[in-house]
Amino acid sequence: MFRTLRPGIALLVALCVGVPGVASAAPSPRDSAKALIAEVEKTPAAKGAARDALAEAGRALVRADRARLAGDERHGAALEALAYEWAQAAKDLERAAAAEARATALEKELGEASAKLEQAHTLIEQTNARRNRAEAQLKELDAERAAPHASPEAQPGKAPKAPKKRAAPEKGGSE
Repeated sequence: MFRTLRPGIALLVALCVGVPGVASAAPSPRDSAKALIAEVEKTPAAKGAARDALAEAGRALVRADRARLAGDERHGAALEALAYEWAQAAKDLERAAAAEARATALEKELGEASAKLEQAHTLIEQTNARRNRAEAQLKELDAERAAPHASPEAQPGKAPKAPKKRAAPEKGGSE
């Protein structure tokens, strides 16, 4: 008979006594709240966005202590859970404040990048306009070069130019 009950008794004893690693002991809401409060108080958000939530978490812990001292375990546990909730809210507010600061920084960088992009577009447009003017001037110069080589009769509306006279050599010069 003992042989059939041994496995069951061993399991029952292990569950009652507690074998390390078998049952995972979660930290109490009080310990979790204190840890979160300490973590958030180290950040700049403790003085700003999360200040009120941290104060409420601290008040809930004080009220939980008073309730337990008065012998009210049930309300003490509820107040510790409330303190944990407030500590989580403070942590969330700290994260939100950090995300907002990052978003503000990114928005500023975006504004600077947009301004630089606009400057680059303006410079490109100016460069294109200069290039187009230079091309037009080059075409004019090419046209002017080609024009003197053409015969005067070929240009209608213009009178032919008279040939230039040569200067007569001076008398008494070397011949």
